[in-house]
Amino acid sequence: MRAFQADGELVWIITGRQRFLATQSLRSLEERLKGQSFRRVHRNAIVNISHVRKMSSMSSQRWLLTLDNGQELMVSKRQAHGIRDLLRW
Repeated sequence: MRAFQADGELVWIITGRQRFLATQSLRSLEERLKGQSFRRVHRNAIVNISHVRKMSSMSSQRWLLTLDNGQELMVSKRQAHGIRDLLRW
């Protein structure tokens, strides 16, 4: 799994080539994934850090993560510093 992304009330599981509908909230998934390589990067996204290939700076302390499957996810201002430190970029 590459990431989990919320879209309104729906939560999607993002894999290398597909996405599937999850049956749990992001909050419960985040709790279940503690201690693994998944990190919250935005209020609507949890990412498997081991699949991040690029972190691009955008305006106003915003960052864009690109995963190894080409998926792009926004990093919130609040999470940017911690994610950047975690990735050491």
